Amino acid sequence: MHTSTRLSATDFQFWHQNSRAVQQTDFGIFCPDYHALDRVGVVSPNLEDGVCQTSYALLALTTAFYDCLRTRSDNFFDYPQHFAFVGAQGTDVYSYSGRLPLDTPKLWHAWSWLDVWPDNKWVTAPPTATAMLQRVFDYQINRLFWPRGLRPQANEATLPDYAWKMLKTHLKSVYYYGDGDQQAGERVEISVTPAIDALVQESYTMLPVALTKIQPTRQCYEPVSVAAFLAAMQP
Repeated sequence: MHTSTRLSATDFQFWHQNSRAVQQTDFGIFCPDYHALDRVGVVSPNLEDGVCQTSYALLALTTAFYDCLRTRSDNFFDYPQHFAFVGAQGTDVYSYSGRLPLDTPKLWHAWSWLDVWPDNKWVTAPPTATAMLQRVFDYQINRLFWPRGLRPQANEATLPDYAWKMLKTHLKSVYYYGDGDQQAGERVEISVTPAIDALVQESYTMLPVALTKIQPTRQCYEPVSVAAFLAAMQP
């Protein structure tokens, strides 16, 4: 909860981009109908992916969460319902450093530094589209950050029909992040003050891999409709 004393809504700027123009917007456009009980999920095939490519978005949502709490009281102890779904096989987590045992010391510290905590918010799954979507269903996620290049393969089993129907009901927002089959279209880019960047850099120092391999030049998100996302996830 250390970020509650370091975050302010004024530390974030939101820029809406499309094929015609770029203009500054606000948090409500990026995250419409926000509620402090929203359950946010970041699908991260490797441990580092979500930390390095969704940290600005996670901290913006964390700021909104703590701002909601502050309207009720200055005396609180709570964490947002933010979950990291990280690729794993057996007792090993996938990383750009190679597969790491789940009991590796400080393995999850970069996520906890972004207030994805306590450890029940760190969820492992095979790094396939269907397995990750199963976790999204299991944890009743409302807002989802999904790596753009992660798509189901032809041989993947599909979820039961009831799961698709419930996902359609539960999901409020879906955002693609990272590289992949990117096409020109709508984007929201988040820029931050040096104070936020310093916090993110602290998180990066806790990762088990050299950042030069994975650090993005910017953090940009593509909103996608729930219907379009679920259609793309069909094997």
